Order: sequence, then C-alpha cells, then structure tokens
Amino acid sequence: MSRERIKRLGLSFLAVLIGLGLTPMLNANATTTPITRSRWPKPRVTYVIKGSRYYQNVYKAAIKSWNAKSRFKFVAGTKAHHQVTLSTSTGTRGAYYHLSGITYMTGYPNGYYTKARVLLLTRNLSRYHYSYSNRIHVAEHELGHVIGLKHSKAKNSVMNKDDRYYGISKADVAAVKLRYQLPVGEL
Repeated sequence: MSRERIKRLGLSFLAVLIGLGLTPMLNANATTTPITRSRWPKPRVTYVIKGSRYYQNVYKAAIKSWNAKSRFKFVAGTKAHHQVTLSTSTGTRGAYYHLSGITYMTGYPNGYYTKARVLLLTRNLSRYHYSYSNRIHVAEHELGHVIGLKHSKAKNSVMNKDDRYYGISKADVAAVKLRYQLPVGEL
C-alpha cells in the first residue's frame, strides 16, 4: 500500500471519529473528575454548621452552589439528627501543616457513607491569605469529597487539590451525576 493511500485512510478514519463524536470520548478521562467507590444511599444529606458566623456564611455559600448546580442536595439538619458536621479548626500540625481543609468520612462495609466531618483550617486560610471567595471554593472542594468526588488534575475543577480560584466545573457536576447513577462500589 502506498504512503499516499495510507495517509488518506488515516485522514478518513480521523474524519469518521470526529463525525461520530468519538473524539470527546477518547479524551474523557483527561477532563473527568474522579469518583470514589463509596457514596451515600441517596444523593441527599443533612448537615449542621458549627463555628463563627463568618464560616457559617462560607459553608452556606458553598452549599448553595452545590445545591444549584448538581443533583446532590445538602439539607439543614438538627443538632441531634444530621449526617454531616461542618466546622473549623486551627490545627496545622503534622500532615495538616499546609492544608486548607480536610474531610473525614465513615461508612458501612457495604460501601455506603454514614457520617462525614469537614474542617476548614482557619489558621492556614489566614496564613496563606485566602480571600472570602477562595474560602468558599475550599468549602466547595471539601463538600465535593462529602458527595463522593476525588481529586482532579483538571486545572479549572473545584476538586483540584492545589486550587483555590475555581468553583464547581461542568466536569465536577457530571461526576456527581455519574456517582449517583452507578451502584455503590462501581466506578
């Protein structure tokens, strides 16, 4: 087969891929926000917020953003009945010396989450000059973990572990939808 013919076949194959819309599928992993194997039984959790009025407002803004953009809903609970606790800490020692937030998840062996605790690390947020908007993005990031999202390598994802400038992306929203379409344990 001549080089010219091979070249034409290659271009024809590329045109077919583009025509069928397969190119985005081939690159899907580059922009997809990774999900965990575990999830909540339903895309809804109850929460309580502890801490100063300032950080209550940070959390409320992050919750409002997730509730508006995704199928997952955060609903205010009571002190006695809630699944997620949102609070702050000044702890910055050990493994947390550079973090701005941290999320702890607990669950059943069957793969369903039962409780979560989110901490915004206020000393580091101040030390590294995080603006109010940056702090909301950190809260959105931690709530993404509560939902069942992992760290993303995409620069504009709220789930990028090194970012504080971007909010919830379309890829993040798509990952939430996928996480709650798939059975627990499946990726």
